[in-house]
Amino acid sequence: MRQRRAERDIEQISEGDGGLGRLLATARALERLDAHLQSTLPARLRGQVRLACIEDKTLVLAASSPAWASRARLLADDMLREANRQLDKPLSSTRVIVVPKIG
Repeated sequence: MRQRRAERDIEQISEGDGGLGRLLATARALERLDAHLQSTLPARLRGQVRLACIEDKTLVLAASSPAWASRARLLADDMLREANRQLDKPLSSTRVIVVPKIG
């Protein structure tokens, strides 16, 4: 009969792996930035427009439909300013993509 290995916390797994540790740190930073941006959006846009990623100096926002993407583009400059208040390295542009919700 095989014995199950004890589960380990992600922190324990990433301790010895610098690449995984950096990846987790980046993911957490993006998650914090997304939460902050969500709090600055009008209530009807929250959850419909999210931070997708940061590519070079571009803040990439994901909208759940073309209609929400249009609204996000109207607020893109405000979101860029708000993101730059939170980041060490300034971003210079925004891009909005459409990513329909799954499930």
